[in-house]
Amino acid sequence: MGNLEIRSYQSTDKERVVEIFRTNCPKYFDPNDEGELVDFLENYTDENFLVALSDGVIIGCCGHYTKAQQHGIAWTFFESNSIGYKEFFRVVDSFYSEIENRIKAENTGFTIYINTTQLMERLFNKYGFNTYAVIPDGFGEGLDEYKMKK
Repeated sequence: MGNLEIRSYQSTDKERVVEIFRTNCPKYFDPNDEGELVDFLENYTDENFLVALSDGVIIGCCGHYTKAQQHGIAWTFFESNSIGYKEFFRVVDSFYSEIENRIKAENTGFTIYINTTQLMERLFNKYGFNTYAVIPDGFGEGLDEYKMKK
């Protein structure tokens, strides 16, 4: 993998982000969630929704928001099989560090929440998140929703 760049999402990134989302279906996301993603990209992104680029090509995205005295992390995914396993964790560590640094810079002290699946629980445990609720098939058949906070 080449140089990693992290920048704010731009509307011209939408097609590539949706393409990456599709590489994660149905293992990590229900394909029926694509419409919700497109709505989010078209109507709710701001400077806190980021894309990760390798040699100028978008390979993933993630963002955070602040509302109701809490932070949330939304739409975290990377292109399936785009980089090796070991490199994937290096990129994810860098990317998550950027997100957390931005949240800390807001200096609110709010709890950070994420809703993910059983497939990603251990990864978010690594970043200090703990599961407080599980909804079987909450994100679609076979995709249990894990509500986590830090």
